[in-house]
Amino acid sequence: MRKLVLCSFSLLSLWCAGEYVYAQNTAQPRDRTKVIFTGKVIDRQLKRPLPGAQVYFPDLRRGTVTDEDGQFEIKDIQAGQHKIICRLLGYSTVTETLSFSHDLNYEFRLTVAPLEEQEVTVTADANDHSSLTGSSRSVAVLRSTELERARGQSLGETIKDIPGVTVMQTGPSIAKPVVRGLHSDRILVLNAGVAQEGQQWGGEHAPEIDPFAPARIEVLKGAAGVQYGSNAIGGVIRIEPRALRDTPGFGGQMWLNGFSNNLQGSGSLLLEGAMKKIPGFAWRLQGSLRKAGDAQTPDYNMRNSGFFERDAALGFGYQSTRFSTELNLSHFSTELGIFSGAHIGNTTDLLRAIERGRPLTKTDFSYDLRPPKQDIVHNLLSLKSQIQFPRLGRLEVQYGWQQNHRQEFDAHKPYNDSLAARARPSFDLTLTTHSVDLAFSHQPAHNFFGRLGVSGVRQGNVQEGTILLIPNFRAYTGGVYALETWARGRWTISFGGRFEAREMKVYRISQQRIVVTNHRYNNLTGVLGALYQLAPSWSLGMNIGTAWRPPGINELYSNGVHHGTAQFEIGDLNLKSERSLQADLTLKHDGERSRAELSLYNNRMRDLIFLMPQPEPTLTIRGAFPTFRYRQADAVIRGFDGFVQHQFTNFFELGVSAAIVYGQNLEASEPLVQMPADRFRLFTHWRLPKPKGITDAHLDLGGTFVRRQTRVPAHADYAKPPAPYALVDASLGFQFDLAAQPVIFDASVQNVLNTRYRDYLSRYRYFIDDPGRSFILRLQIPFGKFKQE
Repeated sequence: MRKLVLCSFSLLSLWCAGEYVYAQNTAQPRDRTKVIFTGKVIDRQLKRPLPGAQVYFPDLRRGTVTDEDGQFEIKDIQAGQHKIICRLLGYSTVTETLSFSHDLNYEFRLTVAPLEEQEVTVTADANDHSSLTGSSRSVAVLRSTELERARGQSLGETIKDIPGVTVMQTGPSIAKPVVRGLHSDRILVLNAGVAQEGQQWGGEHAPEIDPFAPARIEVLKGAAGVQYGSNAIGGVIRIEPRALRDTPGFGGQMWLNGFSNNLQGSGSLLLEGAMKKIPGFAWRLQGSLRKAGDAQTPDYNMRNSGFFERDAALGFGYQSTRFSTELNLSHFSTELGIFSGAHIGNTTDLLRAIERGRPLTKTDFSYDLRPPKQDIVHNLLSLKSQIQFPRLGRLEVQYGWQQNHRQEFDAHKPYNDSLAARARPSFDLTLTTHSVDLAFSHQPAHNFFGRLGVSGVRQGNVQEGTILLIPNFRAYTGGVYALETWARGRWTISFGGRFEAREMKVYRISQQRIVVTNHRYNNLTGVLGALYQLAPSWSLGMNIGTAWRPPGINELYSNGVHHGTAQFEIGDLNLKSERSLQADLTLKHDGERSRAELSLYNNRMRDLIFLMPQPEPTLTIRGAFPTFRYRQADAVIRGFDGFVQHQFTNFFELGVSAAIVYGQNLEASEPLVQMPADRFRLFTHWRLPKPKGITDAHLDLGGTFVRRQTRVPAHADYAKPPAPYALVDASLGFQFDLAAQPVIFDASVQNVLNTRYRDYLSRYRYFIDDPGRSFILRLQIPFGKFKQE
């Protein structure tokens, strides 16, 4: 891995040197259609120069940073009219539109910003070119335009091409995000500002989120526990719905999708409005449907792998000069099948099924969903209000309520049809969560600002199924934190700390009586980050911090068949809290025609909890299942992820990305299980000629290569890691006007070559291949006064 990382940095250095040499060797007499833009940035009130301010041309993707005297110079600006953005931490951003017919000198005067404009935190927008390279963390942002290319697919499928992000797949309907080797309750998912709570400990319990709802997704890689708490030990996925309208009017949008592999049809309708008679008030309403049948591998049908999903959301809010409030309600409901071939009747048949590696008999396509299956309903309420206090700061209060109802039905056949009609789920879990977050943003100086916060969570879990995988419990979590940022010139320094405590009261049945057990955990965590602007388009960020996570209810008490994953899991009451010391280094480049981000990270984890395969399967009255036991050991997870892309012409872009994760059990001196295999991706973007009536025509081609995972413990699994594989995908899209509305059409193909493959993180890799080729059609139709984000 070290050689690959050094090779990647060497290639980047050679590429940068090549650009420099090319620029030097192709110098020509000055083009008279090009002008020079010079000037100064000053504090409007104090009249003093401001070093480190960013001056940026968003349409040209060019910019610079002011020197110690507040001066700047940008050469070779194409004559004409351009928008210029000037920004500096602690000041309001200024946007000007200027005409350039000759060399121009201009003075920007910045005003100290009110606090609502200073949300410059670890989730700075990595794809917002106007911010240049303004975040010390590795953050990927998918805006609405990128999200449209994955509409109708799960959250995991949507973000899986981000370097450092993979998915843990349980059939085609369940994709769980994995960030730098960590997943489940180590990755915090923020949905409309509220931490999603939905039995996320399960490897096949994917986030319960409507794939049509997000207008923006941010993926923060690495620990973010100081602001977000213990569940963010591995990273944060922040999902934001579409912002409410800020101008009077009515509009909406409709999405229609079709998938050939599983004959999935999906669609969503969004309506929104704001009224002149009630200034500041706006609303949004959305409903979605997704229905799919059995998925297909290149050779056979994946029986009982379909799903049927129904979602709805409502949002409304009010905003004035100093006060705003917003209420979001969402309902998620899905019924999804579990591949029936993963539930085997006895140990001998299980071992034969693994050795065979494919279904014993072929089945016909069907939309029917039979046991084993899952029924999940997730309801969420989010209420956020904020008020601005002049010269003091801004107070934010957010309340969240969630209820997650999960039912899992096994393949155990009842004796007759009447019993089948009344069949109870194997386990039936209802998790109710209340959360409150209080935060105060302040700014004692123009270049020093921060955030103080306190949070509390109350949870209750009720189990009503026929099988007791986890017991009933109540949990209480509280935390207090402080995060501060100081910026001067080319430097931005962030630091903070958090104290958090958790108490869990468990109610379990032992010898026909209820036994109550209390578990208490607490920890202090901290973070220090620094960003240095090497040049106008280059920055170097460093972060070091501690994080923690108490053991989950499943890790402590599991003792039974987990039907969703078709495995027998055994917990350990003696598990301790995980503790982590993480460091990462990120180099970013955002030039006129090229972009790059390279990250190195090292995560030293004390008492890491993991599932270890056991040598012998467990035989139950419901069949034979692979057995996994929760273990704990000191470990290290280190790796590299990043991308480089370059626009060679106005019509062609080429990029490459890579992600390498290395996990080692330090106590056993052997690799960690369930670490993602090395992954590389090559992608191209072609801008096509525009026929009459067509705009934004483009062709995207991509290839993904995944190596065989060779870093695995010896003799610790039921089957060897699958072979390496390569997948090709393609997409053709364009926009056209229909009734004066911009309609977007996209046609894509996944797994173009219909390749047979199995991913190491697939829960079904013991039994079947992953899905084959799929043709996808997407149509996006706006109406009324609808503005794309």
